[in-house]
Amino acid sequence: MHRRAYVVLFIAVFVSTLGVGFIGPLLPLYARDLGAHGLALGMIFAGFSAARFFVTPVFGRLSDHWGRRRFLATGLALYAVASLAYLAAKTTGQLIVVRSLHGATGGMVIPIAQAYIGDMSPEGREGSYMGAFMVSLFTAFGIGPLLGGPLADRFGMSAPFYVMGLLSAIACLLTIVMLPELGLHHERAKKRAPVSAIIKEPLVVAFFLFRSISAFGRGLIVPFLPFVAESRGASLSMIGLLLATYIILAGLLQIPFGRLADRMSKPLLMSISVLGSAGVLVAIPFCRTVESLFALQIAAGVASAVGFPAGLAVATRCGRRFHAMGTSMGLFNTGMSVGLIVGPLAGGFAEGIFGLDFVFQGGSLVVVAGFIVFLLAMRKAERAGSLAWLGDGGR
Repeated sequence: MHRRAYVVLFIAVFVSTLGVGFIGPLLPLYARDLGAHGLALGMIFAGFSAARFFVTPVFGRLSDHWGRRRFLATGLALYAVASLAYLAAKTTGQLIVVRSLHGATGGMVIPIAQAYIGDMSPEGREGSYMGAFMVSLFTAFGIGPLLGGPLADRFGMSAPFYVMGLLSAIACLLTIVMLPELGLHHERAKKRAPVSAIIKEPLVVAFFLFRSISAFGRGLIVPFLPFVAESRGASLSMIGLLLATYIILAGLLQIPFGRLADRMSKPLLMSISVLGSAGVLVAIPFCRTVESLFALQIAAGVASAVGFPAGLAVATRCGRRFHAMGTSMGLFNTGMSVGLIVGPLAGGFAEGIFGLDFVFQGGSLVVVAGFIVFLLAMRKAERAGSLAWLGDGGR
């Protein structure tokens, strides 16, 4: 049953995320055609994550109490509806609303799928299980832009949105028909820690900060890198390939770095990842060719892959410790939402006042500042004895 659940979740997440990846390189340009610039563009991207910020911890906790499959299937169905709603948007304000609704549905998909995998992962192999599973997410996001750009070039800007809706509907049907419910929410009900105790745990704060910092950097690259690439002469298809380079490489490296996370210090791998992200950001304005941007995207993919399985392994250990896997994964993904809210908004504000280069240079300083706070949270977790939960000696 576990093997079937793993395969079904992998396929469902891959198919649904593939559709979302279709519109990645197109949405900034689509929004610009509706009149979005600067802060308005940032609000469109931040709206997705803002909505997800509010719903993710709620649905994660509810899935701990009521089971995971019903929320996952509902989220995928609403994904399909939201995909078509993009085409009905005629103004920047309407696009912000649609994007926010789409984000709200996302709070019922990825975090709950991760919680399901966390429930099944054996102790000591959380990094391997999560790393292998996240290949579905990363590679789908990467392949999506590769297909979305050419699809828009050939059939028009609306085609990727229709295909995204179709793929989400297919993933929903697959989940309803083939995904079993583990039933662990009944077994763990009496042992489950209250939310107040979970959010006060220093190790939970640390992985939340890690995810926020990492997402902040990505929240600057996705909406603003296409404009840098366009100014260097890149076509729509080339922009899609540029964004895909990072995400596909990060996805393919999830498996080896997931195994590494089971053997090495998870805090160390997370630290290397954050510092690598800061280095990529500060270097972007100095790239004068499309080829140099590709080189940086390769570096960004490696940096992401180093820390992401380790962060998920920490979240899995915390979820198991508190008998609240959905809550833990909800918080991990809420951290992502925070970064993806602040990143585009801060980037839009900075671009409007200081110019496009400062978006990335100033962003690198924010990442370094966040890293310092992350280290302080880890130090507090060490004093509290929580690092012993990680099984790596807290190295």
